[in-house]
Amino acid sequence: MQRILAVAMGAGPRAGGSGIFRDLQKGQSKQVEVRPYVAGLIQGLKRLGLEDGRDYEIKYATCEPKTLRAMVKEALAEEGADAIFAMSTSAVKAAMAITKEIPIVFPSVSEPEQDKVVKSCAAPGTNVTGVRAMRSQTAGECLELFKATVPSLKKVFGLHKKDYPPAKEALKRLKPSIRKARVSFKPIVVASHRDIEAKLLEIAKKEAPGQAGVLVLPDDLVLSASRLIARLGQEKRLPTFFPTTDWVNSDSPSALGGYGVPQFACGEAAAAYIYKIFSKGVKANVLPVKRIGGFEWAVNTQVARAIGVDIPKNVLDAADRVI
Repeated sequence: MQRILAVAMGAGPRAGGSGIFRDLQKGQSKQVEVRPYVAGLIQGLKRLGLEDGRDYEIKYATCEPKTLRAMVKEALAEEGADAIFAMSTSAVKAAMAITKEIPIVFPSVSEPEQDKVVKSCAAPGTNVTGVRAMRSQTAGECLELFKATVPSLKKVFGLHKKDYPPAKEALKRLKPSIRKARVSFKPIVVASHRDIEAKLLEIAKKEAPGQAGVLVLPDDLVLSASRLIARLGQEKRLPTFFPTTDWVNSDSPSALGGYGVPQFACGEAAAAYIYKIFSKGVKANVLPVKRIGGFEWAVNTQVARAIGVDIPKNVLDAADRVI
């Protein structure tokens, strides 16, 4: 049976935890949360004829920023892996620092050449390949759609960790949209899930309901806290908008809105690469990095009512998915 090591930033699949987790599908319980990227990967491999627990197994290596590389090294030393599924730029670089041999597949890196994880998208030339959902490049559209969803917005806060290239690129691309949306924008640096919670509580305490919101930037640490951000947004009447739509759903907690390619879809697309590596023996260095489509705009009217926001009718008519 072949092994996939799923590498991610932030807390692990068990609530509040981090570390190395095995047999995710065999040990499903209420405490286990499989990330959308991984759920999509499993579904994509199933469609291609590979079954979890029969043809492959998945384990997670996940923690907050400072020890990610050490966690990957420990996971590989314990049992090894036939492929690494690296769910962010940080995860890819952590894996690259440990191995030049094991294939590394990513479900979303916005600028793989700029971030130096491949030599070129057409011919990676390294043990790394995957798909691009263009999250950094569409940050401005997210801001403008956030303002359209909540016309009363006057201030928008963007959470990101220090010196993370995709978030820095997104911030650069946001500038024209900040002017168009006629809002003030303040980036806020965070270092951990605890820090994210503290900053959100501070914003909610200081700002008037409906006039301030949180735009989740394409930052792996921040996205790993998506459930926390959505929950606090609902509880504190703080509108939240994501660069993906996986957390805009009928279950609680849910974000108010989002725009982008769902992480689940990214995982499904990346499954084709794992399949070719496992079943066809294709090397990662010849598999081109591809852009994927499937962008959607989703809004949640239940969350809007709960936090006292009126979503305009034209937005409800235009959105791809309305809850």
